[in-house]
Amino acid sequence: MLRRAQPMAAGSAARSGGWLVLAPHPDDETLGAGGLIAGLCAARADVTVAFLTDGSGSHVGAPNWSPARIARVRAAEAGAALRTLGLDRPAVELGWSDASPFTPDSPEFERTVRRLVALCRRRRIRQVVASWQGDPHCDHEAAAWLAEVVARRLRTRPLFYAVWGWTVKDLDRRLSGVRVHALPATRWRGVQRVALEKHRTQLGGRITGAEQHFVLPRPMRRLVDATHTLLLELRDAA
Repeated sequence: MLRRAQPMAAGSAARSGGWLVLAPHPDDETLGAGGLIAGLCAARADVTVAFLTDGSGSHVGAPNWSPARIARVRAAEAGAALRTLGLDRPAVELGWSDASPFTPDSPEFERTVRRLVALCRRRRIRQVVASWQGDPHCDHEAAAWLAEVVARRLRTRPLFYAVWGWTVKDLDRRLSGVRVHALPATRWRGVQRVALEKHRTQLGGRITGAEQHFVLPRPMRRLVDATHTLLLELRDAA
């Protein structure tokens, strides 16, 4: 896929206007778009990161860990990760429930669209990036739908990053009609590794005893070691 990708330089991407990176949960911004965020920040781009959910459903039933406490800790972890990537601006919290996304025909979805469109216009954001709709998780799919609608109203084309999508068996077929952009990320490998380490709740050990316990698999952690951040441009988007 990298062989057919179109090269993207952080400098020229920064000069194209502001960027909105929409992540389904805290840690997806680092796993899927850490190299992009770090590169854009180094190039002095205006970057905004928005989280669709607070990730509070990752450790259901953990003793002494209410959903509210998990949400607070994950927000703090995400803030530390973003600062590591070079972004000082606080993330935007959209407040959706973890693993219970609103549908595109719901009033809540429309309110979120309007909020993001207003934010993009206020901050002169021209590029919207979100998780790919092919990621096998409902929140990742919802973030993609949201990005498509927001970008359409801004009269721009969204870009998408994959997280769990890289594990899909028929990936080559699903991406056969997709234009791929490749941003060099080797320079930011170390930064991305440190940023991922900030998401301690997702790496095991910090929250124990949960009925539903999530630990990011080691193969997925290696996403931050990629030589390039790959951004997908769907032919029929916008």
